Amino acid sequence: MVTVKPFQTAGTVARFSAELEDPQWDAFLESTPLGHFQQSALWARAKQIEGWRPIRVIFTETNRIVGGFQILTKDTRFGPIGYVSKGPVVLHAAGAADADVAGLMDMALDAVVSTAKNHRLRALVLQPPDALAIPAPLLHRHRFLSNHLITVISATLVMDTACPMDDIISRIRKTAKIELRQSQKRGITIRDGHERDIPVFFRLMRATCERQHTVPSPSTEAALLATWRAFHAAGRIRLSFAEYQGTPIAGALCLSFGGRLTLWKKGWSGQHRDRHPNQAVMFDAIQWAHHHRHKLFDCAAMHPRTALALLNGQPLSENQKKGRDFFLLGYGGKPVLLPDSSLFIQNPALRSLYKTATAIPLARKFTKSILASLPDRGQGA
Repeated sequence: MVTVKPFQTAGTVARFSAELEDPQWDAFLESTPLGHFQQSALWARAKQIEGWRPIRVIFTETNRIVGGFQILTKDTRFGPIGYVSKGPVVLHAAGAADADVAGLMDMALDAVVSTAKNHRLRALVLQPPDALAIPAPLLHRHRFLSNHLITVISATLVMDTACPMDDIISRIRKTAKIELRQSQKRGITIRDGHERDIPVFFRLMRATCERQHTVPSPSTEAALLATWRAFHAAGRIRLSFAEYQGTPIAGALCLSFGGRLTLWKKGWSGQHRDRHPNQAVMFDAIQWAHHHRHKLFDCAAMHPRTALALLNGQPLSENQKKGRDFFLLGYGGKPVLLPDSSLFIQNPALRSLYKTATAIPLARKFTKSILASLPDRGQGA
């Protein structure tokens, strides 16, 4: 994990963009291990249907992009708010000096705060890229506070798909292998989906959410279709179904970006459990990641308590052995804790009120409704 420290840099030019297409920025993101699809112009296009608008600041040195960030903003009943998901992103090429990385991050955080002020954002939530740790003193110097209001994904499960397929198969739990063989013998087949299949997949998502007593995210078929169209035009999305006798039973929607295939959304009708359609669609997605030379298969989210237990070598409880996480663990992935998110509140009085309110657990719970509309924080299928 990269750790940055305060440092000053010179000779860096910042350019501003609010465009929904920025192929140079997206190419930069895909060239660095710190780049994620949530910072891309593709993602901005996908989220515009839900009222989110991009503000992008890009740093260049001698016409080469060396860092930047994208804020998605939205008008709410509390005023305009912003979200920097998986950013800022700074160049960290092999052999780069830590001081150079630190200087870019210091500059980026200063630009985030300035941009939030210039656009009169009431509040802004920031979560760094998965492999980037920003020290608390640096965040505090830019007046970021610990985020106690918004639930942001704090752990995930990642699988190495750059290794030989035999190694991938060797990591699969014995019971999962048995169920995979049974799914084939019991008539489950896999097919790729297309735009016309988005309504089918949304119904599978909704069925999963009803069983989980939650709501789909995105919450509408139109929003899901917008994501498909934004990423499909760039060849960065794949929809697949596990079917029985021609009827879709389970599905997976994966986003491809920068050598990482993310299992973004999933759905299951709840039918034909004994035919193991979820095992079939999961293994197919991992195979696809491997054959298309993705280095990582990212399961998008994991319960942080389960991740901590595994990282500390503790046995899982009976409750933790139920549901999505334990199912995914059957494929041999490794838990990863993600960087903490931070909150910037522009108004000094509101900032002081927030600090006071969130110091008390009961008050913290009461105030969680203030910023409850951030895009895709992991809820739902």
